[in-house]
Amino acid sequence: MTSLILIEKLPLVAPLGLCFHDAATGERIIDGLKISIYPLTGSTRKIRNDALPNRSGVFVLQNAFGLDNFKNGAGDAEFWANNPPRKTYIAEVSDAERRFQPFQLTLELPVKGIYRWENAPPSSPNKTAASIPLYSAPTRKILNAMSVIRAELRQADRTPAAFAVLEARFNGVLAARGIADRDGKIVLIFPTLAPQSNPFASPPTGATNVTLAEQQWILDLSVKYEPQNFQSSPPIAAEIAGEILPDLRRVLAQSNGKIWADAAQTEELKTAVLRLGRELILRSKAEIASPTEVVHTSSLLVSPAA
Repeated sequence: MTSLILIEKLPLVAPLGLCFHDAATGERIIDGLKISIYPLTGSTRKIRNDALPNRSGVFVLQNAFGLDNFKNGAGDAEFWANNPPRKTYIAEVSDAERRFQPFQLTLELPVKGIYRWENAPPSSPNKTAASIPLYSAPTRKILNAMSVIRAELRQADRTPAAFAVLEARFNGVLAARGIADRDGKIVLIFPTLAPQSNPFASPPTGATNVTLAEQQWILDLSVKYEPQNFQSSPPIAAEIAGEILPDLRRVLAQSNGKIWADAAQTEELKTAVLRLGRELILRSKAEIASPTEVVHTSSLLVSPAA
């Protein structure tokens, strides 16, 4: 039997591994995503490398400009204990199927193992610590058995509230979160909430039971909005081929603004009623309302954090 002789051993160490999940369902997402990574340096911005998914659903970056010597390291415990020099990179995340909002992240490479999403508020549902959340785009096809909230967020001067974050809570628990696109359009998609005996009776009794078709839930609403965070150059926001990509951390870290129930901005909108099987469309009331009915604008007015 012929034995093999090991002449040379050439290790290859990947500087980054990324995982992504659907914030609406908690499912791991692989197909359709494009992950491009480049150094945070103006002169090398066009030098990009793509992270590609492996069989485990991890997007692996095999090469990164400026880390050529790193990839040939041993990759063992001693190698990482010596703290390989780290550099700053930008990762751009987009979806060819237009299900999710595009964004970017600022990362320090290399990263040992899978990058952990450590700097975000809790996602809904089933947040995975080592996975980065993907938020639904307004163009996304609605999934079966899911609830939907839509709005077109605008400021008082009617300019789009780009990258504002809208959150809905039920009984104090986050039910859904969405991010507005650069036109202020937003959708929150989330699993249908558990049926109630009667959402308006406390405590519920046998006489107050309602049918499944009549089920409804009172949701608490809030908005996070600091537009000044996205008015500077990278890494806060980059513009590629006309598409503005906000930094996901900065988006989710925005402070609370206000949602207005009326166009005159005299009354805040803090709650809304979600009905089973119906999309909830959030809009502010018009400045001049009909004496017999409530007239709404086409958009939901919001104010930035003070």
